[in-house]
Amino acid sequence: MGTVGILIDLLLLFLACFISFALYPLWINFVYKFQMGENIRKDGPETHLKKEGTPTMGGLVFVVSVTLVSLVFNRSRTQTLFPLFVATLAGLLGLLEDFTKVYRRSGLPGFFEYHFGRLFRTIRTVKVYFFSKIWDSFKEFSRIVGSSDEGSIKTYHKFIFQGVIAGFVSYWAYFKLGWDYIWFPLVGDVHIGIGYPIVIFFLFIAVLNAVAFTDGLDGLAGSLSLVCLISFWILSRILGYSSLAGFCATFVGAIIPFLYFNIFPARVFMGNVGSYVLGAIMAILAVVMHREVAFLVMGLVFIVDGASSPIQQIVYKLTRKRLFRMAPLHHHFELLGWHESKIMLRFLLFGILLAFSGVFIALL
Repeated sequence: MGTVGILIDLLLLFLACFISFALYPLWINFVYKFQMGENIRKDGPETHLKKEGTPTMGGLVFVVSVTLVSLVFNRSRTQTLFPLFVATLAGLLGLLEDFTKVYRRSGLPGFFEYHFGRLFRTIRTVKVYFFSKIWDSFKEFSRIVGSSDEGSIKTYHKFIFQGVIAGFVSYWAYFKLGWDYIWFPLVGDVHIGIGYPIVIFFLFIAVLNAVAFTDGLDGLAGSLSLVCLISFWILSRILGYSSLAGFCATFVGAIIPFLYFNIFPARVFMGNVGSYVLGAIMAILAVVMHREVAFLVMGLVFIVDGASSPIQQIVYKLTRKRLFRMAPLHHHFELLGWHESKIMLRFLLFGILLAFSGVFIALL
């Protein structure tokens, strides 16, 4: 059965890879034709300015590929559909954010700004002084720890949407599935009661934003995600999650073509639709397999690179001095004179080592 399961995984991988490879040239040409290119931050490294207009939302292709293959060949209500549903919610949020950037001149961002702005202005007129202070603190916290609000959806808007998705995951895991424990190496399951959904809530949001922050160099977030998903594939097969193993293999197959077009110099960026989906998938896989602690090691490069940006802002706010030349951390190395391919490969090597370490810890 083990050999048969691996063969099925590989077939799903090849199928997703074929579909993804077939769709990417079509998507890239479509984005070029309608000038749906990435807007590069002017306060970023100067070497990135030449990337202005590179096709974006490439993550949509591997999401569609995984969804098609999974819904046709791997519909497991207990293992596959829940992660796929959560990833879809995260992807829709990322897609909405990407569109507000791409169509900045088309009037679509104005539509969102008008409706969302009117909604929050209405809230602002009825809240009392105490709520106003909490709201302002929340917006400032969101600005510090969240990804940039380059589109018309502000950072605190995104945190609200992310919180809704994270709340759903926490609710479903605790109240519907009855999970209230976290697995620790050499110890086993430790029941933490009502603290479990709280941990899952913050873990989900942290991973979602960490992957989005790391998606700043050609091939970086995609290659690190590929390594983590391969590790989850190995773990799910060993731990007996056969449908999840096929799901991970499908994701691996769909991401390989993306990396083909995303390595330096990138012909397409994944966009938030891709980074949010990858973050959501890795977080939910850790939750479903009860290997949250092991994932903190497997995804440590994401966590460190993602945390460097809010740390930079907090340190600067307190001391008026910069801890890094530029945040996130990969930009710091760029300003030290490292080529982005060198940074990507070295981050990837650390990611591979940490992924193997996470698998080792998960099996203790």
